[in-house]
Amino acid sequence: MRPIIATLILTPALLHAQVSKQAAGLSLEARTDALKMTMPAIKAAVTPAATPATPMLRVSTGVLAAKIIHSAEITYSAGELNTTDNRVVVRVLVNEQGLPQSAQIVSSRNPDLNGRVLDAVKQYRFRPAQLDQQAVPEHVNLTFVFER
Repeated sequence: MRPIIATLILTPALLHAQVSKQAAGLSLEARTDALKMTMPAIKAAVTPAATPATPMLRVSTGVLAAKIIHSAEITYSAGELNTTDNRVVVRVLVNEQGLPQSAQIVSSRNPDLNGRVLDAVKQYRFRPAQLDQQAVPEHVNLTFVFER
């Protein structure tokens, strides 16, 4: 690739020198005409080959994640909690209307809370995710941490 680039860069200088040497005995006008005749060929050799038209890709005008606008309360007693970790992670598919379509437990250390967490998540309402100012479905992970 480098020899090709070097050749393309040096070609005008070499052709100019060659034309100047051949036209040494010619008048100034004849020299100018000789240069004009060789220069279009050089420009044609340097211009890139025409590429087929590629489809334009649209760049996003904005991406907004889903956001909770209404949540539900989860009732629990201190006796139901573990002593170490009371964290429940739920994966929710939020549809274009901002409603939770499916919810599943991703991780939980306290299975006694799983049913109540899933029931509460079904009552949640979201501002739907947006792509290019249009609502789109999105998976959201919610982490619930219960404390005594």
